[in-house]
Amino acid sequence: MKTTFRSLLEKHEKFIGSYITFPADTAIEVMKQAGVDFVILDLEHEQLTMTEVMSMIRTCDACGMAAMVRVPGLDETSIRKALDMGASAIKVPGITNAAEAKLAVALCKYPPEGVRGACPFTRNNGYGVDRAGCYAKANREVAVSVIIEGVEGVRNMEEIIATPGIDTVSIGNIDLAVALGVPGQVFHPKVKQAVLDCAALCEQYGKSCSAQVLQPSDAAEFAKCKGISHYHTDFPQYLLYKAYKDLCEGLKSYSVKG
Repeated sequence: MKTTFRSLLEKHEKFIGSYITFPADTAIEVMKQAGVDFVILDLEHEQLTMTEVMSMIRTCDACGMAAMVRVPGLDETSIRKALDMGASAIKVPGITNAAEAKLAVALCKYPPEGVRGACPFTRNNGYGVDRAGCYAKANREVAVSVIIEGVEGVRNMEEIIATPGIDTVSIGNIDLAVALGVPGQVFHPKVKQAVLDCAALCEQYGKSCSAQVLQPSDAAEFAKCKGISHYHTDFPQYLLYKAYKDLCEGLKSYSVKG
């Protein structure tokens, strides 16, 4: 049975995800075995094709992983295609106010809840098996996530989180650190405070917050926040780099110098 992002939210247990920026069907299967619950297929910063995204969504479905797609922005075509392929959640970056958050919801939902273009023959809608009921089913299942990445978004955080139809919100630590003049310091006190504020507001409004973690100890404080329902980890390519770097340095430490 397909694992949707919403089904993970409904368990009310903290879960773990990671971004994917390159064709990585095998990596997805390995990550699932390691305990990762969902992946975010990234169309914002890399050159993934829609064919590659669809292949990875199929892999996610086959191994019980929830598939979320981060689109480049409030782009109707990208959102529609990702959902038609079977993504169970959409993540929209760079949201700065409630109007943008409302539009993100509208682009992800069929009428009357939104403006998503209807076609019963897509993969997500079962290729036309249920031409009448597929739209309501999709509206129930699709989760909408937004990222607050700049000073304006932080200033309007409450109105963004309060927007009906928004399911999860995260702080873009990397972008916010740059915007605040502390590039690279993704856990700078000002950045971390934005995450904690987001978590508190998500708890207040019955929404979910996602927190970035680079290592288990980063979650020590976040684990206490009821508003934080899930974590997103470092990118797989960097985790691979760190694993091999530690391995190689460890092996070299045993080398005999002569």
